[in-house]
Amino acid sequence: MYGVAELGAGLSFDPGTSLLLTGPTAESEARLLDAVAPADDERCIVITTNKGADRVTSELLDRGVEREQIGIIDCTSHDATVEDVEVRHLSSPGDLTGISLEFAKLVDKWDDSVPTRIGFASISTALMYAETRTMFRFLHVFTARIRSGEMFGAFAMDPSMHEDQTYNTIRAVFDCEAQLTDGNAELRGTGFQE
Repeated sequence: MYGVAELGAGLSFDPGTSLLLTGPTAESEARLLDAVAPADDERCIVITTNKGADRVTSELLDRGVEREQIGIIDCTSHDATVEDVEVRHLSSPGDLTGISLEFAKLVDKWDDSVPTRIGFASISTALMYAETRTMFRFLHVFTARIRSGEMFGAFAMDPSMHEDQTYNTIRAVFDCEAQLTDGNAELRGTGFQE
């Protein structure tokens, strides 16, 4: 089980679960980092489309994460080196093939027995570079990889940036959704226990 007390006291997610965090961009991305900050015996991989790897690392360190627990796929074209953190750089949030390849390399490089949390911030930014259908297919395959690897995935999305049809198409990929409003998280779906 992957505990995420920041979304609710005693809240935990089953291995293989993918969670969609929906709400204003700043709040959903902050909650995403809360959700993927690993416990002592875990690690995390964060795919970032908005913040550089140095900033993501700093925010994870502020949450008590150790550098050796962190892997980052930086799609911002902000080419910063982060000491003692595994960082892969891509030139665009729309490079979904590149994201998949770099993710596979990071996962393969690390020990399979270590529980891993995956963060994707944010789907909304990636959708500026990719069509909804392409993003849906990517997320379908990506969440299947999380499921088969018994990882935990958290994905941020700001519904106000998209048409309802796009939002509803994307949310169908996920096991559960946390709708974020004014600091509260309303959960629905499967794969979690309160």
